Amino acid sequence: MKRVLFLIVLLCNFYMSFAQYDPGATNYGLVAAKSFALENELAIGGRVEYAFNCYTTFMGEYNRTFALGADKEYEGFNELALGVNLILFNWYPTTITAGMGYVGNDSSIFRDIEDEAFLGFSTGNFNHGAQIKIRALHQISTPVHIFAELNVKSLGRRYDTFLIGFSYDFYGR
Repeated sequence: MKRVLFLIVLLCNFYMSFAQYDPGATNYGLVAAKSFALENELAIGGRVEYAFNCYTTFMGEYNRTFALGADKEYEGFNELALGVNLILFNWYPTTITAGMGYVGNDSSIFRDIEDEAFLGFSTGNFNHGAQIKIRALHQISTPVHIFAELNVKSLGRRYDTFLIGFSYDFYGR
């Protein structure tokens, strides 16, 4: 009996150690982000996450950046990102993930700082680059998760962000 109990506990721990979301889960979330470049610059946005399996999550997100109390010269910008996250560590119900992906924005000042970018280019009025993200995800209940995330973007330090948010699975059990 002890061997059976040990095997069951071992299998449950193995499953929980790799679980980020249920396979096939689609989560919708809202985020608030703080830019590293300007002290009064913030962003709000939305994201969709799809868990292909227990340890891989595909993400699509949109953010709108603005500044509180900015002068008339400040222009906000829109940002679109697509990426994939994988689990690094899992201390259920908290999971640490990391990933990478594409990021694009319509910031007009990128042309002025394009030489400082590690990897970035423009096509028309849209700028393209890559991003690396690390996220701490905590499951409050089965359908509700909160997270904090650091995004480092190849377009330059001007576009790096720290964000917090929550996601919800409308079909979560």
